[in-house]
Amino acid sequence: MMQLTNKIAYTTCLLAIFAGGCGKKSTESSGDAAKTATTVTVYTAKEMEYTPVLSFTGTAEANREADLGASIPGRVEKIHFAKGSYVPEGALIAELSDEMLIQAEIELEAIRKDFERMSRLKEKESVSVMDYDHIKAKFDASQTKVNMLKKNTSITAPFGGVITDITVQEGENYTFIPSVSSDLKVQGGILTIRQLNPLKIAIEVNEKEIGSISRGQQAEVSFDAYPGEVFAGKVSYISPVLSTMNRTATVELTIPNREMKLKPGMFCRVSISMVPTTGVFVPLNALYRQQGTGEDYLFVVLGQNKVTRRRVTRGESKEELIHIPEIKAGESVVVDGKNKLNEGSPVEIVNR
Repeated sequence: MMQLTNKIAYTTCLLAIFAGGCGKKSTESSGDAAKTATTVTVYTAKEMEYTPVLSFTGTAEANREADLGASIPGRVEKIHFAKGSYVPEGALIAELSDEMLIQAEIELEAIRKDFERMSRLKEKESVSVMDYDHIKAKFDASQTKVNMLKKNTSITAPFGGVITDITVQEGENYTFIPSVSSDLKVQGGILTIRQLNPLKIAIEVNEKEIGSISRGQQAEVSFDAYPGEVFAGKVSYISPVLSTMNRTATVELTIPNREMKLKPGMFCRVSISMVPTTGVFVPLNALYRQQGTGEDYLFVVLGQNKVTRRRVTRGESKEELIHIPEIKAGESVVVDGKNKLNEGSPVEIVNR
């Protein structure tokens, strides 16, 4: 009887120990499961109105540019404006050698007298029509030669602008041999005049965005030379054709330059605002960028308090928010705690 009692007591003890061990293991498993849920804060994506902005880079250029010279070789006698001077439209800039012009004018005067004499004889019908036509053609050709030489003995400004290059100095002879200007353009003239007010800015617009741009559209232009300062521009030209190499069209903008602060060749950034629309926005700090890549992700909370990682693209910013096309309004995205998450990670939301 004593042995039976001892066996029962021993068995009961073993069962108690086993039951206690199992309970402890169950409790530890529950604790481990709770620890795998990452504590996060979330933000509910909202639909907001915003103004899309297209951004480009460009280079400032002269609005108009002319490489002025002569069509026949000669010598520069006098230049009336120094390099860097402003020249009004129609002003005489330079005088060129006129020896050939003087010779042509003497010849024209001699032929004029013959032509006038032949005209009087023709009225009396004392000369044949053929002889008259011959002297008239000779007179017309001589007059045309004088007019042509007059154009090549002086240089006048075709528009108001600044003389930016003088290739041939006073007393030097000029020919048709081309030279290279300060901005590495091939030129064959005597001097170069550029219109610097307004300035022109050329940008390249891809075929997907060209339909959103129209002539007269306003733009904001910023230059690295003047940080924090924004200049107003306007679209003045849209190329009717696209480049077959990169599928872009050249778009030109004009920008006032009354104070001459801006110079051709300056690098600039151009922003063109589109028609206001709506989009879904999330906090900028909700974005997660994968190391070693330029890819952006958001962790979106699913119904079982688990997250999925979604690749997204950045849109326009609005204060501390950013437009994300791949997110729908009402979806919850992780803001704090995102760096500890992976695809399918369970989360514990603490700001609901």
